[in-house]
Amino acid sequence: MSVDEGRRRPPAAREAIIRAATELIRINGVAGTSISDVITRSGTSAGAIYHHFGSKERLVLEVGRNAMAVPMTMIMRTSTGLSPAELFSAAFDRVTGDDDTPELLLQIWAGAKSDPGLWKLLIGEVSTVKGSIIVFIGGWCAQHAPASDAGAIANVIMSLITGYSVQRGLGLAVDQQAYRACGVRMLDALVAEGALPQP
Repeated sequence: MSVDEGRRRPPAAREAIIRAATELIRINGVAGTSISDVITRSGTSAGAIYHHFGSKERLVLEVGRNAMAVPMTMIMRTSTGLSPAELFSAAFDRVTGDDDTPELLLQIWAGAKSDPGLWKLLIGEVSTVKGSIIVFIGGWCAQHAPASDAGAIANVIMSLITGYSVQRGLGLAVDQQAYRACGVRMLDALVAEGALPQP
């Protein structure tokens, strides 16, 4: 094997592991997904899994990160200047764009409740994402609604996305357009309370 082939294999193996773990966790849950299941589904090895992730908990965290944190971070990096309602809409569209994402997130949250190590990792990740949202919204609020509470707005955005994911993950029928419109109105009203007076 050439040096170039050796450099290409680890990312391919990593992606295969994440893809396999994502499918298995969505279907079987965290507790029902073993490392040996991931090995079989991904066509990799235990060594590859532990090399890239170090533990099952960290693999599950990465699956969750890919489902929500990474897309949210990408939205904030590539779409600067979004209002809170626009940020919510972009995140909501990401979650609703893949029917499997809500069920996957619900499985990860449920699995974390019975796994203290995973719970600690997940809470750390959620706190990091929330902090990023607060900073992003804070920049927008400084220009458009300086009296607004960026932390409260971030809580509402995260609650709206989580609430939708839980309902869809449980198989409940949710009118996506109505839910999105309601979230936008809620955030616009929250921002209006701290907006600059209009001339």
